[in-house]
Order: sequence, then structure tokens, then C-alpha cells
Amino acid sequence: MWIPVVAAALWLVFWRVKFAVLENAFGLDGLALIVFAVALWQLSPDWGSLWQQASGPTMPRAEGAATYLFYAVAIFGATMTPYEVFFFSSGGVEEKWSTKDLGTMRANVLLGFPLGAALSASIMATSTVVLLPMSVQADSLAQTVLPVAVGLGKLGVAVALLGFFAATFGAACETGLSVGYSVCQYFGWQWGKYVEPLRAARFHMVLLMCCIGGAGTLLTTVDPIMLTEYSVVFSALALPLTYIPILIVANDRTYMGEHANGRLANVLATVLLVPVLAASLAAIPLILLTKAGQ
Repeated sequence: MWIPVVAAALWLVFWRVKFAVLENAFGLDGLALIVFAVALWQLSPDWGSLWQQASGPTMPRAEGAATYLFYAVAIFGATMTPYEVFFFSSGGVEEKWSTKDLGTMRANVLLGFPLGAALSASIMATSTVVLLPMSVQADSLAQTVLPVAVGLGKLGVAVALLGFFAATFGAACETGLSVGYSVCQYFGWQWGKYVEPLRAARFHMVLLMCCIGGAGTLLTTVDPIMLTEYSVVFSALALPLTYIPILIVANDRTYMGEHANGRLANVLATVLLVPVLAASLAAIPLILLTKAGQ
């Protein structure tokens, strides 16, 4: 009975809530995940040993190296997921972004990405400090929050749960809207979260079906972690299909005007293109070779 309720709640958020609210509200609430960094400090780990484990001075065996590469590609794909292109470009059109928003977008990338990486490292580090000595493997969010309970108690867990909710609900909004945008734009249907459902019925129907399908998937026997791993690896496979067109448009002064890429930007973009292509080419072989990291 709760699936229609969840689907309706997500759909209402998609329809009524502005992009600025989606970004700011869920983004600020997501900062609650800083509690993992606080918990790590409270646990007082052996920082030298922790750094040694993270840096991995010893070379893994051949099969271990392939597994490491698989997860490297997965993390790379999760960092640059193609759906973000559809979400932010379409959102920019609906919100009528202009050159005045460039500062905010640059801050989002230059500050948000490093902060997200630091929070991810904190989550992994707390699990290493608390769960690894007990040979416990974190297979769910419920287990991931256990180190926070050890370091900060119930209040820390409450803050972590708020951060988890903001991160997952915000991601659900972004991916759902991205599907609606990409499907409707491909078929030439009327789209837009500010367009009344009667005028963009197919767009809103796609959103609603995404909500129901996503919630329904949770009731199956599929492993959500494995499903996520496959999705981010296939995201890496598709990265060149979004990265290269963006790079081409970024050099087109007809569209970009004075904001078209300069020499330095093109050099940096070309350097980044190398791992993008490498991750795309390696994705399928690594899935087959490592049995999806198993």
C-alpha cells in the first residue's frame, strides 16, 4: 500500500518544487553527512595506519587488480553520471539560467565535488575503523551508520539518517526528472515540470511510472547494491556519448559566445577525455572478468 504513497509524494515534489529548492534544501540537508567526519575524529583512529591502508602500498594479485579497476570505473561512472547532463541542462532551460548563474555553478563544482569526495572518504574510513576489525561487511545503509552510533551515539545516528534521506531523496528527484526529460525530448513530446499535467500528460506519466517502478523494484529479490554497481558501470560506458558533445558545444562560439572554451580549458578537457574513454572501453571487459566485482 505504501508504494502509491511514495510515488505520489515524489511526483508532487517533481511537479511543485522549484529546482532552487531541490538543490538548496536537499543539498544543505545532505551536509548532515559531515557527522561521519565528526564520528571519525571522535573514534580517534591510528591515522598513520589508516593512511597506509588507504594508499595501498602493496600490489594486489592479478585478479585483485582487476577488481580494483572495476570499482575504480564504477566510482568514475558514479561521479560523472550522464543523467546529470539531462537534468541540469533541462533544468537550466526551465529556470531560465543566464550568465549570472555561472558563479553558482562553478562553486557547485569546485566546492561541492571535493566536499562530496571528502564525505565519501569519511564514510569509508569510519567503516574501516569500526567494522573491518570485526570482519563485518557493510551491505546496507543500516550497517553503514553503525560506526556513527559507536562514535557519537543516538544523536549522531539521527543526524546521519537525515543526511541519508536528503541524499537518496534528492537523487531520486534528479534521476526521475532526467528520465522524463530525456524520453520526452527524444520523442518530441511536450515536457517541463512547470507545464500543467494536462498539457504535458506524457511527461508527468513518465515521472509517475518511474516513481512506481523504482519503489516496486524494492519489493523484488534484486540486490540494490549490485543493481547500483551495474548502473554506475554502464554509466561509465555511456560517458563519451555525453562528454564529447558537451566538449564540442563548449567550443562553438555560436552558442557560447565569449564563454567558449579557451586553450587551457581545452587542454584540461582533452586530458580528462583520456580516462573517460578508458573507463568506457574497460567497463564491459571488467564486468565479465571480475563478475561485477565479485
